[in-house]
Amino acid sequence: MEHHHENMKLSRMLIICSLINLLYVVIEAGVGFVSSSAGLVSDAGHNLSDVATLLISLAAVNLAQSRPATAKKLTLANALLLICAVVLIAVEGVSKLIDPEPIQGSVVSLTAGIGIIVNGVTAYLLMREQDRDINIKASFLHMVSDTLVSVGVLVSGLIIAKTGLYVIDPIISLIIALIILFPAVKLLVKVVK
Repeated sequence: MEHHHENMKLSRMLIICSLINLLYVVIEAGVGFVSSSAGLVSDAGHNLSDVATLLISLAAVNLAQSRPATAKKLTLANALLLICAVVLIAVEGVSKLIDPEPIQGSVVSLTAGIGIIVNGVTAYLLMREQDRDINIKASFLHMVSDTLVSVGVLVSGLIIAKTGLYVIDPIISLIIALIILFPAVKLLVKVVK
């Protein structure tokens, strides 16, 4: 009974984290499209994959006891989803690198600042539970990397606001892709072993 209660508590926490992050994805993507920021759009895409990661973790927690093989498949889906996000972000980043567009650095920085808060709070909530399940650990690692990525996007927005170097934005989006790629491949290797 206590295990069931712990799973319910963990499920509630994952639902709350998913909803907070989904709301932020909508805001970040909207601001990214309006301001033509590849950095914000790519970060929103990555954050959307993190919402999927949180939902996969939720499903895995609920299936871990009754269907461990299904939980492992969900972890594999989690890793593959992240790799797809990397490809999409890289394509968008290269496109913007070839043809940079003017963006409002201050808007990018403000939006990324909100992301630091959202990702940081989510990472904090997951930190306490990360040792219970590989999917929770994966979600925690994604949120920590997202927090760092948001810091990078905030800094790029400040640089753009001060210098007008729009090329910084797609460079940051390509760096984001690399940051995501390493834990995604590591998770994939761990699952297929």
